Amino acid sequence: MLPGLPSLLALSVLWLSSVARQGSSEQSIKCFPEMGPSKEWIVPNDLTPGGLQTLHVDSVASPGIYSDTVLLNVSWTLKQDGSIQMLKATKICVDGKGQFSSYSCVRCNYTEVFHSQTPPKGNRWEFHYVGFPIKPETSYFIRAHNIPPANMNEDTTAISVKFISPDCQDPMMKYSKKCQEYGSLWTPNITACQKEKSVEVNFSISSLGFKYLVLIENDKDVLQDSGILELNQSRVSVVIPVTAEEGKGALVQIIPYFSTCNNDCIRHRGTIFSCPEIIQPENPNKSQPWKHQMFLILPTVSVAIWVIAVGLYLLWRHGKVKKILFQAPKLLPPIKVLLVYHPQACFYHTVCDFAEYLQDHCRSDIILDQWQKTKIAEMGLVLWLTTQKKEADRIVFLFSSRADTCDSSCHPSLGKHRESSQDLFALAFNLFCSDLRSQTSLDKYLVVSLGEAALAEDYSALSVCPRYQLMKDANPFCKNLLAISPGDLAHASGSAHPC
Repeated sequence: MLPGLPSLLALSVLWLSSVARQGSSEQSIKCFPEMGPSKEWIVPNDLTPGGLQTLHVDSVASPGIYSDTVLLNVSWTLKQDGSIQMLKATKICVDGKGQFSSYSCVRCNYTEVFHSQTPPKGNRWEFHYVGFPIKPETSYFIRAHNIPPANMNEDTTAISVKFISPDCQDPMMKYSKKCQEYGSLWTPNITACQKEKSVEVNFSISSLGFKYLVLIENDKDVLQDSGILELNQSRVSVVIPVTAEEGKGALVQIIPYFSTCNNDCIRHRGTIFSCPEIIQPENPNKSQPWKHQMFLILPTVSVAIWVIAVGLYLLWRHGKVKKILFQAPKLLPPIKVLLVYHPQACFYHTVCDFAEYLQDHCRSDIILDQWQKTKIAEMGLVLWLTTQKKEADRIVFLFSSRADTCDSSCHPSLGKHRESSQDLFALAFNLFCSDLRSQTSLDKYLVVSLGEAALAEDYSALSVCPRYQLMKDANPFCKNLLAISPGDLAHASGSAHPC
């Protein structure tokens, strides 16, 4: 038995009741593992069905408890001829070749006899089966044939396709267990700056391992390395000797050594910038002798101490010193901000950077749909958005200029991401419209535009909200965002626009 076969078979059993995608609700399939030859091979058959019309394969994320597994979605259509009445089942075998080899087969029995060449509602007989766990960067050969099969010495009716699984940079594959073991979810947050004779590299380590190698390289060669480091801090700083002349145009590369992948783990690169210069303030009294300086300073210090002492005494007499000295100021907790972004905004280049700005500079906890995919899958988009709206202290609508429009390099699954963000934005806007009659609810909303983005006519109702343009209005925006008390909010003037 091939390595890993029991786990593949166990996972395949979860899909025994895959349902056909066709017009008739009566016809369906029941699938189960069948590794050896089918029993129909043993006896000759007077009549056999034809082959499949089409065979198509793509990848999908496994639902439920196996959410860290990526599966094959195999779909096929049947030929529309009289031989379909002889069709009993379709057998599918998947052979994986590469670093992760595998082989498994399933047999899908049709629950009803085919009485016609087409479904009752027309179109074609179309079915699909979801199973066969896949690994990253592996070539899979999928072969399918109908049962009963062609007799000996007859032309085979099998049809096959090839599928190459994506690498761990793929938005779906990176959440698989194998990619997580390789460090697909590790974000080192590299910062590197060039000094006169060295490069200072700072990065965060992963919980998967504590051995790392830092390289300084250009297009042609490795300039210098740190040697293998054993680190136990969450964020580390490494200094590598490289002169400013050598480091021009160079990059830094972090190579992790995790137990599951050794030196073949996912690597990260970063750009090297010039370190900021620290300017020392000049001392105007540098030329004076130190005794002369002390002669000028001591009387001033004595007077200051005397004034402070008198002030403290007077405050003590009025019972205010204890309040000042022993009553520590209370730091308000971070506010919760629900971030709703226009579907044209590039998620990785714009939305994530803006969310990070809110966290670092505006003391905010960000609620973002792409960070809560599991909750959205469990609750549904409408219930999730309604719940987050109630819990959020602020709701920010984010628009970006046309220059920020996503291209194919911005997000690998741009089409699917656009559709989900379009649905989220439309639902959030409808909820905003329902709050126009309540000034208390309306005070929670802010509008932020990056660049010269203008409100479309469809969203003109948002003009009643305070609107800011970053980074020009960064300070007023943060002040208004943190002013969660209704009395301190900046209310927008004018009557509410109908949606």
